[in-house]
Amino acid sequence: MRGDGSSNEERLKTGRRYRTDRTEGISDGVFAVSLTLLILDVRPPEGGVSQLVHGLVLIAPRLGTFALSFAIVAYYWLVHHLIFASLRGVKVALMWANMLFLFTIAVLPFSTALLGRYSLAPVALAIYGANLAACTSTLAGVWFVADHSHITEQPTVSQRRYIVRRFGVQLIVALLGIACAFLAPALALSIFVALPIVFALTYHRRYY
Repeated sequence: MRGDGSSNEERLKTGRRYRTDRTEGISDGVFAVSLTLLILDVRPPEGGVSQLVHGLVLIAPRLGTFALSFAIVAYYWLVHHLIFASLRGVKVALMWANMLFLFTIAVLPFSTALLGRYSLAPVALAIYGANLAACTSTLAGVWFVADHSHITEQPTVSQRRYIVRRFGVQLIVALLGIACAFLAPALALSIFVALPIVFALTYHRRYY
C-alpha cells in the first residue's frame, strides 16, 4: 500500500506520460498532406505544343517555390522525427506544443501558393517569411517543452547550446527575410532560397 501511494504521488509530481505513437501518427499525416498540397498550385501549362516552352516559363516561379517549400518541410519533418525518436513518452503540454507546430506546417501550402503567384510582392514574401519564422519558433517550443519535461534524452551543456543557437539563427534569418521583403524583395527571396541550403550545410550530428 505504501509503495502504491508513493507511486501515485510521483505520478502527480511528474505528470502522466503517454505513448508517442498517436502523436507521431498525426504529425506524419499532417506532414504528408502538406507536402502533397504544395504541388496542387502547380498545373501543367495550357495551349498547344508550340506554346509549351512559354507556358513552362510562366509556371517556373510556382515550380521553384514548390521545390523550395518541399525542401523546407522535409527539413522540419527530419528534425521533428529525430526529436521524437529521443522521447520516452509524451505529456499533454507537449501534445499541445506539437499541435501548434503542426498548424504552422499546415499553413505552408497557402503561403507557398501566395509566393508562387506573387514572387516579388513584399506582402507575399513577408507572409512566407512569417510562416517560416512560426514553424521554427514552434518547433523550438516542442523541443523546449520536451527537454524541460524530462521525457527526452538529456543533452550535455554544449549540445543544448548548439540546439538553441541553431534554432535562434534560423529564426533570425527568417525575420531578416521579412525585413528585406519591403526593402529589397529580390534579396528576401534569395534569403528564403538559401535557407534549406544553410540548414543542410550547418547540420552537425551532435544531438539529433
